Amino acid sequence: MTRRPRVLVTEHLGEDGLAALRAAVDVEAHDLLPLEELAGKLGSFDAVIIRSAHRMTRELLEAGPDLRVVARAGAGVDNIDLDAATARGVLVLNTPGANAEAAAEHTFALLLSLVRHVRIADRHVRGGGWDRQAFIGTELRGKTLGIIGIGRVGREVARIARGFGMHTFAYDPYVAEEAVRARGATKLETLEDLLERAEILTIHTPKTGPRLGREDLAKLPQGAFVLNVARGGLIDEDALQELCDSGHLAGASLDVFSTEPPTDQALLSRDDMVFTCHLGGSTEEAMSSIGTRIAQAVVRALAGEIPEEAVNLPFPNLDGVEPSHLLQVGAALGRVVAATGGEGPQLHVACRGGIPDEAAPIALRAVLAGLLERVVDGPVNPVNAGLRAQEAGLGVRIAIEAGGPPRLSAWFSGQEERQVEITVEDAPRIRRMAGGRFDLRLPRHLLITQHKDLPGVVGRVGTLLGGAGVNIATLELDREIVGGRALMALGLDEAPSSELLRELRGLGELEQIFAVAANGERAEAAE
Repeated sequence: MTRRPRVLVTEHLGEDGLAALRAAVDVEAHDLLPLEELAGKLGSFDAVIIRSAHRMTRELLEAGPDLRVVARAGAGVDNIDLDAATARGVLVLNTPGANAEAAAEHTFALLLSLVRHVRIADRHVRGGGWDRQAFIGTELRGKTLGIIGIGRVGREVARIARGFGMHTFAYDPYVAEEAVRARGATKLETLEDLLERAEILTIHTPKTGPRLGREDLAKLPQGAFVLNVARGGLIDEDALQELCDSGHLAGASLDVFSTEPPTDQALLSRDDMVFTCHLGGSTEEAMSSIGTRIAQAVVRALAGEIPEEAVNLPFPNLDGVEPSHLLQVGAALGRVVAATGGEGPQLHVACRGGIPDEAAPIALRAVLAGLLERVVDGPVNPVNAGLRAQEAGLGVRIAIEAGGPPRLSAWFSGQEERQVEITVEDAPRIRRMAGGRFDLRLPRHLLITQHKDLPGVVGRVGTLLGGAGVNIATLELDREIVGGRALMALGLDEAPSSELLRELRGLGELEQIFAVAANGERAEAAE
């Protein structure tokens, strides 16, 4: 009986997320697992889901030898050692955009608190004061809003800004002008153009976004306001203070800091700034949505699919080609090449027919994973296959060719006659392998023989297989001339044992035998 995967949840995920997990896997869930207990637990789990309180370091990843998936219930992966996870073949998932509405609303909560002096007016009233003139604010209507980064959160900020009657401009070199316009903003081509216009500036980029220092912030108009509800460190906090002191900036609101929690008391004591403790995505609705989405992604990943939440495995939006299916076919191709295609310092992979260009990285990783299973020590899968190929000194060339049905081919340099070709269909078929041509539906287990074309050979092979209780599902033959070299490809329902393979090798007519777990478990033995 197949063991159900086990998933460790280290922080509060929400009942909907836990229910999605429990329907498919065994779960150990904690509202907040003590940090000192994490390493000791990882050894028995296939996946772990974290939020922000835990960091998945190289050491922790090594403490979980069975880990296949590390998932962050949130937008970033700053607290996951991505290089170490990739090297170990661990798929990393996150949920970008699941809290976009919450982060956008929080941006305006901070902005309104800032421009209407909500925090200090609240403190004033609690202290018995009633000086209305001291807290005259600024309206948002008619103001120019500058957004750096108009992805999921930036788009929601632009949408809300329309309701306030603001003029919205955006700088994002990765989004086309038409797309920015569709999101309710006007695209500016340079960051400098945006800074010079923005009466209110907000940034919504990943940690790789632009860093705004004193020189950048000084380009803002006199009396501008600045917000950061994205990533700590994107805005120089010392420069903010300096420009507020000089009167060039009217104030700032920060939900994230370069050091969290912040320790700069001069910063924290300012009345012209509003702070919150990384609350951008912290709503009941967002937490529930994130929990459910990451749970579903983990279940799909453990089932062998590529969820769109994957971080360290490319996930293009493919028209007509299912990425998980492409992974399956590519891995099968790599296994057959490893068994029948010889060897060499460079592997050629061809994506032919209707396979789109953007699918090539997935196809290549899958082929390498299947090829290297028997070659390298340690786990190898599409996540770390590229790294493992480099470590093994294997060069790779990939080509994309038009014409014919979608299919993948692979061969080693100088051995194109031994290339393997499999169609990428709902029911993939092997078209070429071991120097022969076939039309064989991709079996779970594949046995290939090269022998002299003599009467009785096929029958003797079948007799040995039948005697061992191995059922032949499909059989195809290819020969050059009568009495010459012949190839036989058999699709088997079970993997042949080492003993059975030895018996087959004992048949004098068989020159070569290849056993391949083409679409299933690794074959027990092969030659």
